[in-house]
Amino acid sequence: MSAVVVEQKFLLDCRAIGKSFGGVAALEKVDFDLQPSEVHGLVGCNGAGKSTLMKILAGAYPDHDGSVLIDGREVSLSSPREAQACGIAMVYQELSGIGALSVAENLFLGRQPTRAGRIDWGTMRRQAQDFLSEMQIEVDVRRRMDRFPLVIRQMVEIARGLHSGARVLILDEPTSALSPPETRRLFELIRQLKRNGVAVIFISHFLEDVLEICDRVTVLKDGRKVSTSFAADLTKAEVISRMLGRAVGQVGNLPHGDEAVKLPPPLASLAALRVAGLTREGEFNDVSFDVAPGECVGLYGFVGAGHQELAHAVAGAASVDAGSVSLDQSALPSGDVSTAVRRGIVMVAADRAKTLVRRSSIARNTTLAHLRRLMGEWLYRRREHAVVQPLLEQVGCRPARPELLAGNLSGGNQQKVVLAKWLLGPVRVLVLEEPTRGMDVGAKDEVMRLVAGLKKSGAAVVLASTEPELVLAHADRILVFQRGRIAHEFSGEDVRKADLLRWA
Repeated sequence: MSAVVVEQKFLLDCRAIGKSFGGVAALEKVDFDLQPSEVHGLVGCNGAGKSTLMKILAGAYPDHDGSVLIDGREVSLSSPREAQACGIAMVYQELSGIGALSVAENLFLGRQPTRAGRIDWGTMRRQAQDFLSEMQIEVDVRRRMDRFPLVIRQMVEIARGLHSGARVLILDEPTSALSPPETRRLFELIRQLKRNGVAVIFISHFLEDVLEICDRVTVLKDGRKVSTSFAADLTKAEVISRMLGRAVGQVGNLPHGDEAVKLPPPLASLAALRVAGLTREGEFNDVSFDVAPGECVGLYGFVGAGHQELAHAVAGAASVDAGSVSLDQSALPSGDVSTAVRRGIVMVAADRAKTLVRRSSIARNTTLAHLRRLMGEWLYRRREHAVVQPLLEQVGCRPARPELLAGNLSGGNQQKVVLAKWLLGPVRVLVLEEPTRGMDVGAKDEVMRLVAGLKKSGAAVVLASTEPELVLAHADRILVFQRGRIAHEFSGEDVRKADLLRWA
């Protein structure tokens, strides 16, 4: 008896999608489809085209080749509003919420309830509070968005997409800033969405997350589609091999599973950086530690543990209520970034939007903090590009073209530009907050090799992260944070991922 062929019906069907920037192809004839009640993973190295494809679906790039079909009908996604009308909502890795507006206003943006021609504030706040409570997001909806940490802002944006009635929800690196418990809560929400008929496109460099939550996985490489497979048929090693186009063993020298890492004995040299009794009400309390030249001290904890906020204070990007930060036994003024940078304390923050001018060129972003020292009184584009070009090649930025807009780069390459900016200047202390957030395994390795080079040249490094593997791979000492305090210090001993999680 012959097999019965059933026509596959896709909720979303992308056919031969193509897109170029400045003559550089970001996508070439890419096919991608999505079924109802499916979580479809999209993975690839930085610059593979993932974000470009999703921005096309979100209506941000209306000028492209190929066609997009929804329920079998071709649509023109000419704007974000048109995409929303078609039931597509995207939560960007670089969050798009309006910080000056309240949580409730962000949730109802463009759809505020009205009474007698005016916004019904009471109804909006009540409905916002009820909706977020159903998602187990307990926040004061009257507070401004920019008063909350990154994880809360991300969760509110996910809620906003769902609240708009989306049938297709695009999540770009949704777990990159979440602690393990928060990731599990997000996954429960995604599974509930599946049961309710919502389809999810899940973009992530955390391959364990992709394989756990996704039904199918599509791999892109250099703007082309490599494969689409059932997640159950894949291993992490196979996915990495397809992403890189070659067989790989252990990539990036990150510890796997519960493998123990031997931390080196403490350095005997005098501290370059000294943090004493640093306190900021509600974030961290009475924190003290020091870092020697050529040493990397890892600050590990779940999101909200206080170590990320502490990193900003150490770099002068946030003021403190008590305590001091000293460089070479000379105290630094609290909350004074310009003085910190002048003294050689620089920071690479997790939120690239705070350190990158997306509408300016790669070259200008790289030289901005050093214009007078490097360029003199007059700024010459040719000279600026000549200074920047070898740096972009050094950090592995792709494409390494100084004239391109920084905002057109993938998230990982934007982070490389931020790091390249500080490589131009003398660095005494390098403060890193989630330095590899949103990067693929290859890009992570490239960036951390650069950090290792700075450390070898004598820079003191402070690495604040919620990724235990990253801290284990690169820190000489590890301080585990819990509720704004140092819960435990690991130094000169064997330590495992499970040890960090237990103390966190």
